[in-house]
Amino acid sequence: MVAKRNKQKVKLLEPLTSDEKIKFSFRYYDTTCNDFCLSSWGSIKIAETLKKLQDINNKTYNEINSGRTTYHFHPVSWEQTIKKNGFPLTEVNRLSAFQFALIGVNSGKARVYGALYQNTFFIVWFDLEHTIWPSFKSHT
Repeated sequence: MVAKRNKQKVKLLEPLTSDEKIKFSFRYYDTTCNDFCLSSWGSIKIAETLKKLQDINNKTYNEINSGRTTYHFHPVSWEQTIKKNGFPLTEVNRLSAFQFALIGVNSGKARVYGALYQNTFFIVWFDLEHTIWPSFKSHT
């Protein structure tokens, strides 16, 4: 059963200081949703993903946010996704949801969904096929 989304959000403490690097946490990682678990990707894609996370881990929030075109790092609008209720845990839904691209993984389609609080990104889902928030090409 999916928990109802709590409308109250924790306010981000922005801007972060320029020297604070993004940290990753798996505290809210959803192991019950097989479609969005990293373990289902295969060893090559997992290795590529870990390398990308290591690269991002060496960047500050401002560096990632200023490189939006590279990382496609932005807040999640649940209404535009297939997960209208947000994350399965109420606790993580109180934080601001973000997603970013894993450029170079699965032809650039791979995405990571989670919540950002201060300089910690809480990973919830790995979306290999960009299915949670499908993008539609215009003029095709």
